[in-house]
Amino acid sequence: MTQAKTALDGLRVLEISALSGAVAGRVLADLGAEVIKIEPEGGEPFRRALPCVPTLEGEESAAWLAFNHGKKSVTLDLASDAGLRGFATLSAKADIVVTDWERMDLDEMDRLAKEARKANPALVWTEILPFGRGAPFERYAATDTTLQALGGHLYLNGDVDRPPVRISLPVGLIQGGAEAASAALMAYWHALKTGVGQRVDISVQECIVWTLLNSTMAWQILGLNEMRGGAIRKERANRFFTRLVWETKDGFIFFGPVGGGGGAAREKSYTALVAWMAEDGFNDDILTRHDWNGDGQFFIPQEDYDAVTEIIVRFIKTKTTDELIERAVRERILLAPISSVKGVFENPQFRARGLFRALEDAQRGLSVELPARWANLSGTPLLPPRPAPKAGADTSALLSCETEGSLL
Repeated sequence: MTQAKTALDGLRVLEISALSGAVAGRVLADLGAEVIKIEPEGGEPFRRALPCVPTLEGEESAAWLAFNHGKKSVTLDLASDAGLRGFATLSAKADIVVTDWERMDLDEMDRLAKEARKANPALVWTEILPFGRGAPFERYAATDTTLQALGGHLYLNGDVDRPPVRISLPVGLIQGGAEAASAALMAYWHALKTGVGQRVDISVQECIVWTLLNSTMAWQILGLNEMRGGAIRKERANRFFTRLVWETKDGFIFFGPVGGGGGAAREKSYTALVAWMAEDGFNDDILTRHDWNGDGQFFIPQEDYDAVTEIIVRFIKTKTTDELIERAVRERILLAPISSVKGVFENPQFRARGLFRALEDAQRGLSVELPARWANLSGTPLLPPRPAPKAGADTSALLSCETEGSLL
C-alpha cells in the first residue's frame, strides 16, 4: 500500500539536541520531514537521561526513545575540521537546523551556524535557549524547574498555604520544543518565498509565560495577581475559597458547583446537582440557603461555603466517576473526570480518534503505544511511529564514501 503524501515531504532537518530540540525534531518528523540527528561517537548524552528502560540494546532513556522515533543518526566530531566539513556537507542539502543549549553554548552555535549558512544561505537555523539572545540572561543555563519558576508557572501551582510547586514533567522544555518547530516552519516558508534563511531564537522562559494565558490579562486589566491553588482555591476576583477537586468512589473529578462565576450555565448546573442530591436523600437546607452563583454570591460568608462544600463532598464520594459523568452529560452539570495516565490510555474518546499508534521496535524488543496522532490531517497524514535510530546508523548512507573515512 502506497504511503500517503505527508505535509513535509522533501524537507530535511538537522538536529543537534537534548530534550527541547528533540521535541522540535519529533514534531517535524511526524509531519514527514527527514530528521537527521547529529551525534558524537557513541551517541548524544540525552540517550542516557534518566529514567531508563531495559531494551535488548541495554538501558536507554525513556524520554529519548519517546521523542526520537522516526529519525536518522549521523555521528560527527563537530570540534574537528573533518567533522565540520561533514556538517557543512549535510547543511548544504538541509532546510532547517534545530539545536538547544543543553548540547551547545552560544559560541558553538555561532560557529556552526556560520558554517551552515555559508554552505546554504537559505537554511533556517533554529536555536532553543533558556532566555533567548540579546538580553542580560542570554548566557545563563537553566533547568526546567528554574524556567517554570522565572516564567511564572510555579507561582500559580500548589496550595496557597504552602510554597509553590512545579509540574512534575519538564513542561517548559517540551513547550519550547513545540514552539521551535512552529517558528522554524514559519521561517522555512519565508525561505521558500525569498531564498533567504533566518535565525530563529526561542526563549523557553517566554514560552512558559505564553502558557499562563489569561492570568497575564488578569494582572493587566484587573490589577489582580492571581493566587495559586490546588484542590481548594480562591478563583479569580473571589474573596472566598471554594473546592474544585473532589474525590469520587473510585477517583477524582474537577467541579466548581458554587462560587467563581460562570453565569447561567453554572446556576443551571448547580440546580441539577441539588435535584440529584435530593433524590439520594442529601437535602440539607444549606444547599438552597443562598443564591450560590447569583449576584449575591460575593457576600456569602466563608463558613457557609465550607458547610455546603462538606455536604457535596459526602454526596460525590457515594458515586463512581462514570456515574457522575454519565449524569453530568445528560443534565449539563459542569464537572469533568481527572484522568490518571492509565485513564488516558483507556479513554474511549482518544481510542475512537486513533490517538495512540503502535511502535514495533524488534531490535530493542519494544512494543508500545505512543500518542502519535496528535493532529489529523485529511490529505497529508502524520507518519506512523518508526524505531529510533542507533547512534551513527545512517552515517555511511548520508555522507559520501570519500568523506566518511575521515569523519568516524
